Amino acid sequence: MPYLYDANSKESICDFARMLEDSCVAEALDTNAMYGGMPIGEASIEWDKEYSGKGGFGQYLEEVYFGKRNNSLSKADFEEAGLELKTAPLKKLSNGEVRAKERIVLGLMDFMTIVHENFDTSHFIAKNIDILLVFYFHDPLKEYCNLGIPLVDIWNCIQEDEYQIRKDWEYIVNKVQEGRAHEISEGDTLYLGACTKGATKETAQRMQPYSPLLAHARAFCFKIQYVNHIYQILLDRKKDRFVSYIHMLNSPGNELEQIVKNKFLPYIGMNVLMICTLLKIPFKLKSKNFYAMVTKRILGAEDTQQIYEFEAADIQIKTIRIEPNGKCKESMSFKQIRYEEIIDQEWEDSDFYVELTSKFFFIVFKHDHPEDPYILDRVLFWNMPETDLQVVKQVWLDAQQKISSGNYENFVKSSDRKIAHVRPHATDSSDVMRTPQGTYEKKKSFWLNRNYIMEILNNN
Repeated sequence: MPYLYDANSKESICDFARMLEDSCVAEALDTNAMYGGMPIGEASIEWDKEYSGKGGFGQYLEEVYFGKRNNSLSKADFEEAGLELKTAPLKKLSNGEVRAKERIVLGLMDFMTIVHENFDTSHFIAKNIDILLVFYFHDPLKEYCNLGIPLVDIWNCIQEDEYQIRKDWEYIVNKVQEGRAHEISEGDTLYLGACTKGATKETAQRMQPYSPLLAHARAFCFKIQYVNHIYQILLDRKKDRFVSYIHMLNSPGNELEQIVKNKFLPYIGMNVLMICTLLKIPFKLKSKNFYAMVTKRILGAEDTQQIYEFEAADIQIKTIRIEPNGKCKESMSFKQIRYEEIIDQEWEDSDFYVELTSKFFFIVFKHDHPEDPYILDRVLFWNMPETDLQVVKQVWLDAQQKISSGNYENFVKSSDRKIAHVRPHATDSSDVMRTPQGTYEKKKSFWLNRNYIMEILNNN
């Protein structure tokens, strides 16, 4: 049977892959008259082979649809065309929104050799400069051949986001060069992350070149936040939708954090009402998006515009209010726990982990007297260190286990001093959420302890 695509051409491979769009593998195979167990590649494919695990659908697609035998080589899947194939599972939220289910893993990191690489000639670039992305809806009840595929396209991260991808790669590699591979955290960077690999910490320890300490094995990945951004950008292009973005990083050499801080500098020391007056925006403190709106306006974006870097990295804008006694007014809340979903999640794919490994942008207000208006004291960027993430992981695992067993009363408390805790996050007693047990419980969230927030401010 002849090839149905030119293995030397990105465009040909992509056109062949786009036959999957708004369809599934079974329908595309039928359309292309590829049924009957006839491979289209040079390798003989085992058509009754079973595929499983996180990479199961990707392996299935590569062999059954593209006729290429799976391998673990550090070269691109379509080597002649310089095109890497990646599948990206999606999930639908209860409000109808579509979100990435997990990060896109881009290859294991070899601590011993990566310290001698430079970005432009790195293994990462050689393998991942052009990626054929096949987005599909995750559904454990369906066979791979019937999974819906809403979007297929090529993403070139260098063409789209070279400055930040390069900066993220260099930051990760610099940590290894400094003998601090054991301190790498996925929250260190914005788009390109370094996720852990290995089933357990004990079996996933690796030597690093400039330290006697072992470090957890890691792989480069597109962070979940960035995968969501890629999906939205490509979907908008497919549907010819125009979204107005403003870019903070307009030229090499600029640092996002410093650019943002410089924009806020003229407003330091002003009270909130004065800031709103200068920005010509309504003073609505109780509005959920009030501070996000203030941030957008200070950074030069209109209401209808998006700040590209904040969207691509899903930077978490959080306000902190300091009382006259010098202490933080309250703990910091996060999204409500989806009881029916958390029991099936793994820590590093969980909603809370995704939030905590985002970059945070803290807007700090304070006042010297209870009757005085809050004034803008300072702004800062922050991400949670790996050591603290491991502490919070135990809080998350505790909550997951208790929800699985139907115990909704004995979560970790703030007084336990474990960085985070769980408590109600509902409008009233009738604001409830369905549980895995089929009952309804008051909505709860994870919170970062206010004492921990004060430690962050004191250390920055």
